[in-house]
Formats: sequence, C-alpha cells, structure tokens
Amino acid sequence: MIKKIWTWKKISSVIILPMVIFILASSLRLAVLAGEMQVALMFVAALIFFIYLFVGCAYPKRFACMKIVKRYLSFRELKNFIEKEKFNRFVMEDISDPFDFYYSENWFFVKEVYVPRKIVLDIIAVSKSLFSPFTVIGIITENGEAVFLAQVKKEEADQVTSKLKKEFPEFRCDVQILKEAIYKRFYKEKKRQFAEKIPDKMEFINHCRL
Repeated sequence: MIKKIWTWKKISSVIILPMVIFILASSLRLAVLAGEMQVALMFVAALIFFIYLFVGCAYPKRFACMKIVKRYLSFRELKNFIEKEKFNRFVMEDISDPFDFYYSENWFFVKEVYVPRKIVLDIIAVSKSLFSPFTVIGIITENGEAVFLAQVKKEEADQVTSKLKKEFPEFRCDVQILKEAIYKRFYKEKKRQFAEKIPDKMEFINHCRL
C-alpha cells in the first residue's frame, strides 16, 4: 500500500527539468529582446508547464501520507510499520459522495494519509455553511490534524456517521468535540497539548501501540 517516494525516474526528472527550465527562460529572454512577442508567449506557456512538472517531481504528493506522523516518524519508519499490517477495505456507497478507506489493527489509510488508530479523537460532520445543503465529514486526531472523508447531502450525514460508529469504536460523534472542532483555535490547542504530552518518537510509538 505504500510506495517509494523517490524513484530513479523522479530523481532524473528533478535533475533534467531545471536544465530545460533554464533553456526555456534563456530563450524567452532572447525572444523578448528580439521583439518576437508571439514566440515569447509560447515560451512562457512552455515554461509554466515545465515548472509545474518540476514542482510535482520535487515535492511529490506521497509526502501527504505522513501528514499525521511526520513530527515523529521518518518515511522509512512509517513504511516499516505499515508493512507489518494487514489491511481491509471499508466502503460507503449509495450516497451523494461515495468513499472508501483501508484499516488494520493499528492504522487507518484515508485519502492517501496514514492515521494511527490510537490517536483518532473522533469523527465530525460539519455543515459547510448555514445555507449549504452539504455536510463535510472528516476524522480529527489528538494531535490537531484533520483528514477529509466526504462531502455528503445533509440528509445523508446521519446515515454515514451511524455506519462508521457501528464499525469503528474510535468514531463517537461526541457533541462537545463537534462544537469545538469548528474553530481553528481548537486544532492549535490540540497540537500544543499533544506536543507537550508526547515529546519524542518513542513516546509516540508507545502511545500509538505500534
């Protein structure tokens, strides 16, 4: 389920793309100096495209998998823990925004993010706005992070949360947490409290029972 962030293909791309960008930038400069504006616009479009490719290679999305644990674990350490696990799939269908995720004894794998089950605080269902017909459902953790699950119609929210509560004891839909979780300061305070309570890697591993 977890793959290498860096491959030889990506490494070579990170080396080659800056060279291509430099050549395009030089060509763009020459085109502007020569007054060839149509040619310059072509170089601008090409330059934007290759810069986009470079950013995608240099900062791969797979780093997102460490969103919850990056303060305490390296990618290699996370990979070692994950390889020991046996994952099952949970599927929620027949709703406006179907979703699925994977779970094992110690982890959730939600939207490309690994979440230790022991630090799941709760699941929340929050309306996007006062007049919005949609409810956003997500997981929040003890260390003040949130992982998006789905955006469903308001009338479907209870159905979704009820099924999740039935399947996973971590999800309780605590009313008090729900009231506080709509404010940014709630997450900042949780991050501060968790950092004080769990200051290092070994404490984190023991706390999560990994």
